[in-house]
Amino acid sequence: MADPLDEAAPRPPLNPIPFDGGQPTPEALDAIAAALSEGYPRHQIARALGTTVKTLKRIVDGSEALMDAVEARKDAEEAELRDILMGMAKSGDTVAAIFLGKSQYGWRDRDDGKGQVVQGGGVLVVPGMESLDTWMARAEDQQKQFREAPVEVTDEQADRAESARRASRPHEGSPGIEGLRLVKPGR
Repeated sequence: MADPLDEAAPRPPLNPIPFDGGQPTPEALDAIAAALSEGYPRHQIARALGTTVKTLKRIVDGSEALMDAVEARKDAEEAELRDILMGMAKSGDTVAAIFLGKSQYGWRDRDDGKGQVVQGGGVLVVPGMESLDTWMARAEDQQKQFREAPVEVTDEQADRAESARRASRPHEGSPGIEGLRLVKPGR
């Protein structure tokens, strides 16, 4: 079996497509649709038309048939990639299997689905057309809720800190080596 990641053989260059700069003829539209369906890059199609990629994009956006050709090509490429990944997964490539599960079937790692979204928070406003002082004040107001803990949390933290201080308070002990006092914490 050939390596699916080997580079494809280069495509032959497109033959010139007749285009006078206005609306493409039906024959030109058919040639553009065929080139899009075969997967030619837009810059090569534009070169065959003798125009720019921007003009080609305008032509494609204005034609339902060309939009369908683009979508059909995307669907074909997606199916080909899915087949490659499925083949790799069936042959024992766990990374390909996991990627396929995530991309096609919505699998998630660990508890990704349990994440909580904070409404209206977590986004820092960057300076725009305002003074730095105004921006700093707005940013501080916006971020205040993330920097200050609720009162019950701070009270609980203070109680725990006081208990820890009491437990580790040093007590006088007996004289030790070289006049040092031996201290037993927690008594």
